[in-house]
Amino acid sequence: MQSNIAKTNQIFLITILVSLCASFLPISRWFPDYAGKILFSEVVLAAPGAVYLLAGHRSYAQAVRLKRIRPSTIVWLVLFTVCISPLMGMVNAISMLFVENSTTAAMSEVVTGHSYVFSMVLIAFIPCVFEESVYRGIFYNEYRKVSPVRGMLLSALLFGLMHGNLNQFSYAFLMGIIFALVIEATDSILASMIMHFLINGFSTTVMMLLSKWDENAMQEALGAVENQNTLGSVIRSSLPMAVIGTIFAVVVYRLIAANEGRLQDVDAMFGIGKNKNEQTRELQAPASAPKTRLFTVPLAVGVIMCTALMILNEIMP
Repeated sequence: MQSNIAKTNQIFLITILVSLCASFLPISRWFPDYAGKILFSEVVLAAPGAVYLLAGHRSYAQAVRLKRIRPSTIVWLVLFTVCISPLMGMVNAISMLFVENSTTAAMSEVVTGHSYVFSMVLIAFIPCVFEESVYRGIFYNEYRKVSPVRGMLLSALLFGLMHGNLNQFSYAFLMGIIFALVIEATDSILASMIMHFLINGFSTTVMMLLSKWDENAMQEALGAVENQNTLGSVIRSSLPMAVIGTIFAVVVYRLIAANEGRLQDVDAMFGIGKNKNEQTRELQAPASAPKTRLFTVPLAVGVIMCTALMILNEIMP
Protein backbone atom coordinates (compact mmCIF):
# COMPACT_ATOMS: atom_id res chain seq x y z
CA MET A 1 0.00 0.00 0.00
CA GLN A 2 2.73 2.45 0.97
CA SER A 3 4.58 1.90 -2.31
CA ASN A 4 1.40 2.68 -4.31
CA ILE A 5 0.85 5.87 -2.30
CA ALA A 6 4.48 6.82 -2.85
CA LYS A 7 4.13 6.31 -6.63
CA THR A 8 0.92 8.32 -6.70
CA ASN A 9 2.56 11.19 -4.84
CA GLN A 10 5.52 11.05 -7.21
CA ILE A 11 3.09 11.49 -10.12
CA PHE A 12 1.82 14.70 -8.53
CA LEU A 13 5.36 16.07 -8.10
CA ILE A 14 6.27 15.10 -11.66
CA THR A 15 3.10 16.84 -12.90
CA ILE A 16 4.14 20.01 -11.08
CA LEU A 17 7.67 19.85 -12.49
CA VAL A 18 6.43 19.20 -16.04
CA SER A 19 3.98 22.11 -15.76
CA LEU A 20 6.72 24.37 -14.41
CA CYS A 21 9.07 23.44 -17.26
CA ALA A 22 6.27 23.98 -19.79
CA SER A 23 5.74 27.50 -18.43
CA PHE A 24 9.20 28.47 -19.76
CA LEU A 25 8.29 27.41 -23.30
CA PRO A 26 7.19 30.05 -25.85
CA ILE A 27 3.53 29.01 -25.45
CA SER A 28 2.16 32.38 -26.56
CA ARG A 29 4.14 32.15 -29.81
CA TRP A 30 3.11 28.55 -30.44
CA PHE A 31 -0.52 29.16 -29.51
CA PRO A 32 -1.51 32.80 -30.08
CA ASP A 33 -5.14 31.73 -29.62
CA TYR A 34 -6.05 31.12 -25.98
CA ALA A 35 -7.85 27.92 -26.97
CA GLY A 36 -4.51 26.37 -27.89
CA LYS A 37 -3.05 27.35 -24.53
CA ILE A 38 -5.91 25.68 -22.67
CA LEU A 39 -5.58 22.48 -24.69
CA PHE A 40 -1.82 22.43 -24.17
CA SER A 41 -2.21 22.88 -20.40
CA GLU A 42 -4.72 20.01 -20.23
CA VAL A 43 -2.36 17.71 -22.13
CA VAL A 44 0.54 18.66 -19.83
CA LEU A 45 -1.67 17.97 -16.81
CA ALA A 46 -2.73 14.53 -17.99
CA ALA A 47 0.57 13.36 -19.52
CA PRO A 48 2.34 12.07 -16.35
CA GLY A 49 -0.75 10.13 -15.29
CA ALA A 50 -1.15 8.66 -18.77
CA VAL A 51 2.50 7.56 -18.79
CA TYR A 52 1.99 6.00 -15.34
CA LEU A 53 -0.95 3.94 -16.59
CA LEU A 54 0.72 2.93 -19.84
CA ALA A 55 4.08 2.06 -18.28
CA GLY A 56 2.43 -0.15 -15.68
CA HIS A 57 0.12 -1.77 -18.26
CA ARG A 58 -2.80 -0.76 -16.06
CA SER A 59 -6.38 -0.89 -17.27
CA TYR A 60 -7.74 2.64 -17.56
CA ALA A 61 -11.25 1.60 -16.51
CA GLN A 62 -10.01 -0.23 -13.42
CA ALA A 63 -7.44 2.40 -12.48
CA VAL A 64 -9.88 5.33 -12.58
CA ARG A 65 -12.97 3.35 -11.44
CA LEU A 66 -14.91 3.80 -14.67
CA LYS A 67 -18.19 1.86 -14.46
CA ARG A 68 -21.68 2.17 -15.83
CA ILE A 69 -24.33 4.01 -13.86
CA ARG A 70 -28.09 3.88 -14.17
CA PRO A 71 -29.70 6.33 -16.65
CA SER A 72 -31.94 7.54 -13.81
CA THR A 73 -28.81 8.37 -11.80
CA ILE A 74 -27.75 10.80 -14.53
CA VAL A 75 -31.03 12.67 -14.04
CA TRP A 76 -30.42 12.80 -10.28
CA LEU A 77 -26.86 14.05 -10.92
CA VAL A 78 -28.21 16.94 -12.98
CA LEU A 79 -30.56 17.87 -10.13
CA PHE A 80 -27.76 17.48 -7.58
CA THR A 81 -25.55 19.82 -9.62
CA VAL A 82 -28.32 22.43 -9.72
CA CYS A 83 -28.85 22.16 -5.96
CA ILE A 84 -25.17 22.46 -5.03
CA SER A 85 -24.41 25.30 -7.49
CA PRO A 86 -25.47 28.15 -5.12
CA LEU A 87 -22.94 26.97 -2.54
CA MET A 88 -20.14 26.88 -5.11
CA GLY A 89 -21.22 30.27 -6.42
CA MET A 90 -21.07 31.76 -2.93
CA VAL A 91 -17.57 30.36 -2.34
CA ASN A 92 -16.44 31.79 -5.67
CA ALA A 93 -17.98 35.19 -4.90
CA ILE A 94 -16.28 35.32 -1.49
CA SER A 95 -12.90 34.44 -2.98
CA MET A 96 -13.30 37.23 -5.56
CA LEU A 97 -13.45 39.75 -2.71
CA PHE A 98 -9.82 39.03 -1.92
CA VAL A 99 -8.24 37.89 -5.19
CA GLU A 100 -8.69 38.60 -8.87
CA ASN A 101 -10.85 36.38 -11.07
CA SER A 102 -8.21 35.29 -13.56
CA THR A 103 -10.22 32.76 -15.57
CA THR A 104 -13.29 34.60 -16.83
CA ALA A 105 -11.41 36.69 -19.36
CA ALA A 106 -9.73 33.60 -20.80
CA MET A 107 -13.02 31.72 -21.06
CA SER A 108 -14.65 34.77 -22.62
CA GLU A 109 -11.95 34.91 -25.28
CA VAL A 110 -12.50 31.26 -26.18
CA VAL A 111 -16.31 31.51 -26.24
CA THR A 112 -16.47 34.70 -28.29
CA GLY A 113 -13.80 33.54 -30.74
CA HIS A 114 -15.08 30.05 -31.50
CA SER A 115 -18.25 28.08 -32.09
CA TYR A 116 -20.40 26.86 -29.23
CA VAL A 117 -19.57 23.20 -29.93
CA PHE A 118 -15.82 23.88 -29.99
CA SER A 119 -16.07 25.88 -26.75
CA MET A 120 -18.01 23.09 -25.04
CA VAL A 121 -15.46 20.48 -26.09
CA LEU A 122 -12.51 22.59 -24.96
CA ILE A 123 -13.91 24.04 -21.72
CA ALA A 124 -16.29 21.29 -20.60
CA PHE A 125 -15.56 17.91 -22.21
CA ILE A 126 -11.75 17.76 -22.24
CA PRO A 127 -11.31 18.95 -18.62
CA CYS A 128 -14.04 16.62 -17.34
CA VAL A 129 -12.18 13.65 -18.82
CA PHE A 130 -8.54 14.67 -18.28
CA GLU A 131 -8.84 16.31 -14.85
CA GLU A 132 -11.20 13.70 -13.42
CA SER A 133 -9.01 10.86 -14.68
CA VAL A 134 -6.02 12.31 -12.83
CA TYR A 135 -7.43 13.80 -9.63
CA ARG A 136 -10.35 11.52 -8.88
CA GLY A 137 -9.22 8.57 -10.99
CA ILE A 138 -5.58 8.14 -10.03
CA PHE A 139 -5.14 10.27 -6.89
CA TYR A 140 -8.41 9.89 -5.01
CA ASN A 141 -8.95 6.21 -5.84
CA GLU A 142 -5.50 5.44 -4.43
CA TYR A 143 -5.81 7.64 -1.35
CA ARG A 144 -9.28 6.30 -0.49
CA LYS A 145 -7.77 2.85 0.11
CA VAL A 146 -6.23 4.36 3.24
CA SER A 147 -9.17 6.59 4.19
CA PRO A 148 -12.01 7.80 1.95
CA VAL A 149 -12.52 11.00 3.93
CA ARG A 150 -8.81 11.86 4.10
CA GLY A 151 -8.52 10.89 0.45
CA MET A 152 -11.30 13.33 -0.47
CA LEU A 153 -9.63 16.19 1.36
CA LEU A 154 -6.15 15.47 0.01
CA SER A 155 -7.18 14.94 -3.62
CA ALA A 156 -9.34 18.08 -3.42
CA LEU A 157 -6.37 20.02 -2.04
CA LEU A 158 -4.17 18.89 -4.94
CA PHE A 159 -6.95 19.67 -7.42
CA GLY A 160 -7.25 23.19 -6.03
CA LEU A 161 -3.50 23.81 -5.93
CA MET A 162 -2.98 22.75 -9.53
CA HIS A 163 -5.29 25.53 -10.73
CA GLY A 164 -2.52 27.94 -9.79
CA ASN A 165 -4.49 30.86 -8.36
CA LEU A 166 -6.36 31.54 -5.14
CA ASN A 167 -9.69 32.29 -6.80
CA GLN A 168 -9.88 28.94 -8.58
CA PHE A 169 -8.33 27.14 -5.60
CA SER A 170 -11.27 27.99 -3.35
CA TYR A 171 -14.05 26.53 -5.43
CA ALA A 172 -11.88 23.81 -7.03
CA PHE A 173 -11.18 22.49 -3.52
CA LEU A 174 -14.91 22.39 -2.79
CA MET A 175 -15.63 20.82 -6.18
CA GLY A 176 -12.96 18.20 -5.54
CA ILE A 177 -14.70 17.09 -2.35
CA ILE A 178 -18.14 17.04 -4.02
CA PHE A 179 -16.84 15.08 -7.02
CA ALA A 180 -15.28 12.46 -4.73
CA LEU A 181 -18.56 12.20 -2.84
CA VAL A 182 -20.56 11.42 -5.99
CA ILE A 183 -18.01 8.78 -6.94
CA GLU A 184 -18.63 7.07 -3.62
CA ALA A 185 -22.39 7.36 -4.13
CA THR A 186 -22.20 5.69 -7.56
CA ASP A 187 -18.96 3.67 -7.42
CA SER A 188 -18.01 5.26 -10.74
CA ILE A 189 -15.89 8.19 -11.89
CA LEU A 190 -18.45 8.67 -14.64
CA ALA A 191 -20.58 10.52 -12.07
CA SER A 192 -17.91 13.13 -11.34
CA MET A 193 -17.17 13.48 -15.06
CA ILE A 194 -20.84 14.24 -15.71
CA MET A 195 -20.96 16.82 -12.90
CA HIS A 196 -17.71 18.43 -14.05
CA PHE A 197 -19.08 18.65 -17.60
CA LEU A 198 -22.36 20.16 -16.40
CA ILE A 199 -20.65 22.86 -14.29
CA ASN A 200 -18.18 23.91 -16.99
CA GLY A 201 -20.78 23.52 -19.71
CA PHE A 202 -23.26 25.76 -17.89
CA SER A 203 -20.64 28.52 -17.55
CA THR A 204 -19.77 28.18 -21.23
CA THR A 205 -23.43 28.30 -22.27
CA VAL A 206 -24.17 31.38 -20.17
CA MET A 207 -21.13 33.20 -21.59
CA MET A 208 -22.12 32.26 -25.14
CA LEU A 209 -25.69 33.50 -24.65
CA LEU A 210 -24.54 36.76 -23.07
CA SER A 211 -22.05 37.39 -25.88
CA LYS A 212 -24.75 36.75 -28.52
CA TRP A 213 -27.31 38.91 -26.76
CA ASP A 214 -25.11 41.94 -26.11
CA GLU A 215 -21.36 42.44 -26.41
CA ASN A 216 -21.33 44.32 -23.10
CA ALA A 217 -23.73 42.00 -21.29
CA MET A 218 -20.99 39.66 -20.12
CA GLN A 219 -18.90 42.44 -18.64
CA GLU A 220 -21.96 43.95 -16.97
CA ALA A 221 -22.85 40.59 -15.42
CA LEU A 222 -19.33 40.13 -14.11
CA GLY A 223 -19.28 43.68 -12.85
CA ALA A 224 -22.47 43.04 -10.85
CA VAL A 225 -20.68 40.24 -9.00
CA GLU A 226 -17.48 42.20 -8.47
CA ASN A 227 -19.43 45.22 -7.17
CA GLN A 228 -20.47 43.15 -4.17
CA ASN A 229 -17.33 44.40 -2.52
CA THR A 230 -18.05 43.45 1.08
CA LEU A 231 -18.28 40.08 2.74
CA GLY A 232 -21.58 41.05 4.30
CA SER A 233 -23.21 41.87 0.98
CA VAL A 234 -22.08 38.59 -0.55
CA ILE A 235 -23.35 36.59 2.42
CA ARG A 236 -26.69 38.41 2.49
CA SER A 237 -27.28 37.80 -1.20
CA SER A 238 -25.86 34.26 -1.46
CA LEU A 239 -26.19 32.47 1.88
CA PRO A 240 -29.97 31.80 1.90
CA MET A 241 -29.93 30.08 -1.49
CA ALA A 242 -26.67 28.29 -0.63
CA VAL A 243 -28.18 26.85 2.55
CA ILE A 244 -31.45 25.84 0.90
CA GLY A 245 -29.65 24.37 -2.11
CA THR A 246 -27.24 22.40 0.08
CA ILE A 247 -30.09 20.91 2.12
CA PHE A 248 -31.79 19.72 -1.06
CA ALA A 249 -28.42 18.52 -2.40
CA VAL A 250 -27.96 16.26 0.65
CA VAL A 251 -31.37 14.71 0.04
CA VAL A 252 -30.67 14.20 -3.66
CA TYR A 253 -27.21 12.80 -2.86
CA ARG A 254 -28.73 10.11 -0.68
CA LEU A 255 -31.25 9.32 -3.42
CA ILE A 256 -28.36 8.89 -5.85
CA ALA A 257 -26.60 6.50 -3.48
CA ALA A 258 -29.82 4.55 -2.88
CA ASN A 259 -30.51 4.37 -6.62
CA GLU A 260 -27.08 2.79 -7.17
CA GLY A 261 -27.36 0.51 -4.12
CA ARG A 262 -24.58 2.39 -2.36
CA LEU A 263 -26.42 4.06 0.53
CA GLN A 264 -25.05 1.68 3.17
CA ASP A 265 -21.52 2.15 1.81
CA VAL A 266 -21.88 5.93 2.00
CA ASP A 267 -23.28 5.75 5.53
CA ALA A 268 -20.47 3.43 6.61
CA MET A 269 -17.89 5.82 5.15
CA PHE A 270 -19.10 8.51 7.57
CA GLY A 271 -19.69 6.11 10.46
CA ILE A 272 -23.48 6.33 10.24
CA GLY A 273 -25.45 3.34 11.47
CA LYS A 274 -22.60 1.68 13.33
CA ASN A 275 -23.05 0.48 16.86
CA LYS A 276 -20.59 1.24 19.63
CA ASN A 277 -18.92 -2.20 19.41
CA GLU A 278 -18.16 -1.74 15.70
CA GLN A 279 -16.78 1.77 16.27
CA THR A 280 -14.61 0.49 19.13
CA ARG A 281 -13.17 -2.30 16.98
CA GLU A 282 -12.33 0.16 14.18
CA LEU A 283 -10.64 2.55 16.60
CA GLN A 284 -8.60 -0.25 18.14
CA ALA A 285 -7.61 -1.92 14.86
CA PRO A 286 -5.07 0.69 13.68
CA ALA A 287 -3.16 0.37 16.96
CA SER A 288 -2.04 -3.14 16.06
CA ALA A 289 -1.47 -2.43 12.37
CA PRO A 290 1.06 -0.10 10.74
CA LYS A 291 -0.44 3.15 9.53
CA THR A 292 -0.07 4.16 5.92
CA ARG A 293 0.94 7.77 5.48
CA LEU A 294 -0.69 9.74 2.71
CA PHE A 295 1.88 12.54 2.90
CA THR A 296 5.32 11.59 1.64
CA VAL A 297 8.30 13.76 0.77
CA PRO A 298 7.48 14.11 -2.96
CA LEU A 299 3.93 15.15 -2.13
CA ALA A 300 5.10 17.67 0.47
CA VAL A 301 7.57 19.15 -2.04
CA GLY A 302 4.85 19.38 -4.70
CA VAL A 303 2.39 21.06 -2.32
CA ILE A 304 5.00 23.59 -1.19
CA MET A 305 5.94 24.39 -4.79
CA CYS A 306 2.28 24.83 -5.81
CA THR A 307 1.55 27.04 -2.82
CA ALA A 308 4.59 29.22 -3.48
CA LEU A 309 3.74 29.60 -7.17
CA MET A 310 0.12 30.41 -6.36
CA ILE A 311 1.15 33.13 -3.92
CA LEU A 312 3.63 34.55 -6.43
CA ASN A 313 0.89 34.68 -9.08
CA GLU A 314 -1.25 36.76 -6.73
CA ILE A 315 1.40 39.26 -5.60
CA MET A 316 3.19 39.75 -8.92
CA PRO A 317 1.61 42.21 -11.39
